[in-house]
Amino acid sequence: MTGDSEIERDSGGPRAMGRVLALLELLAGAPGGLPLADISVALGAPKSTLLNSLRPLVSDDFLVAEGSLYRLGPRAFRLAATISSAYDLPRLVRGYLRALADETQESVNLAVLDHQTHRFVYIDVLESPRPVRYMVRLGMSGPLYSTAAGRVLLAYQPADYQNDYIAKARLAPLTPRTNTDREVLRAQLEEVRRTGYWISLGESVEDSAAVAAPVFGPDGEVLAAVSLGAPSDRLLANQDALVAAVVKTAAHASGRVAAA
Repeated sequence: MTGDSEIERDSGGPRAMGRVLALLELLAGAPGGLPLADISVALGAPKSTLLNSLRPLVSDDFLVAEGSLYRLGPRAFRLAATISSAYDLPRLVRGYLRALADETQESVNLAVLDHQTHRFVYIDVLESPRPVRYMVRLGMSGPLYSTAAGRVLLAYQPADYQNDYIAKARLAPLTPRTNTDREVLRAQLEEVRRTGYWISLGESVEDSAAVAAPVFGPDGEVLAAVSLGAPSDRLLANQDALVAAVVKTAAHASGRVAAA
């Protein structure tokens, strides 16, 4: 049983704030509402502790209580609309890109899909401070079939878009390592969806390599790809650590890292 002192400690501070945010996220996925018992199980918190959070949220119209059910209230939806209107992808992701660049000392980029040209475009670029580095320019575009960022962005498009691209794209051999087989490309896209990232080794530019992972929006659609580029030998020497760092960065930028 939870004592009064534990309830008081949990009623404020970062832990309580995290629980409120988790509660709002939980109820956003249950439009019909949830009873206190289900909320308690889902959040792993005693009912008595939860009530300390629920009562003021109901009073302030962030939640609505109907009998034993709790659901999101009007102020929660107003807050969601305000947050949505402030959504700015490059600005949102910039801090995560900077942290990744500082951690790895490699070039880090953010790429988005240009649906009309069937290419990706770099919308943010952070260059490595090392004298030998992977260099791209802001606004530079690249093919989807031979790059890490391109395959990640293509892998999460609707099936019709993928099939049309695979059927019609000119898969030119940019280097001896470039894949030009359409069925191999299809298998590579399936591998991206399975693993959540892709590594490209010398397929667009010889002796260069990149690893990319997807950034998802609030509705689950892919918005961008976080890409890290380096000379091939340097990326291969640190492959596991660099892949893990890129995947973690993309997960944070997507809001998909659970609180500890």
